[in-house]
Amino acid sequence: MTAPTAPRIPTPGDLARRTTTPAAHAKHAPAPKPAARTAVAEAPAPPARQDTADLIAPGRLQQGEVMWQMVQQGVRVSRMRPEARLVALTLLGYAHPRTGLLDKYWPSCEQIAYASGLTTGQVLVQLEVLAQRGWLIQRSFSQGPRQGQTVHRLVIPSWVLEHVRSRRDQHAR
Repeated sequence: MTAPTAPRIPTPGDLARRTTTPAAHAKHAPAPKPAARTAVAEAPAPPARQDTADLIAPGRLQQGEVMWQMVQQGVRVSRMRPEARLVALTLLGYAHPRTGLLDKYWPSCEQIAYASGLTTGQVLVQLEVLAQRGWLIQRSFSQGPRQGQTVHRLVIPSWVLEHVRSRRDQHAR
C-alpha cells in the first residue's frame, strides 16, 4: 500500500505558465461594496452649460459674510483632493481674515510644507491646483510704488460660494 500523495504546491514557474484568463477569475471575485455615504455633503459638480471662467471667477461676498468662514466651508465641501484642501486651509491661516490677502503674510513653500506635513514638491503642485481651480489669485502690480511686486489672495470660486450659501439657507430652515 502506498500513502496518498499530497497535492503539489505551485511554484512561481507554474504560475507564469498558467493559461487561465482574468475573466475566469472575475466570476469568483466578491462583488464591490457600495461607497459609504459621508455626513458632509460634497459640492455638486459645476454646471456644464456655463463657461469655466465664470465658474472659477472669485465670488463676491454679501453683507454679513466673513471671508474666512466662507472659504473654510467652501474648502470642506469642495471636490478637491485632500492635499489641495490641506494647503488651502494652511494658507487660510496666513490670510487676512476679511480680505484673504496673503500680502504681508505670504509663507514660503518650506513654511507651508512644514505646516501641512507635505513635501515642498507636493506644495508646489497643490498651489498650482488651487490657482487653476480659482481658489488662489496671483496679481502683479504694473504701476505705482509696488511695481513688479506680486500679491496673492485666497478667494472662493463663485459656484462654490453659491453652493455654500444654499447649504446655509437649507440649514436655517
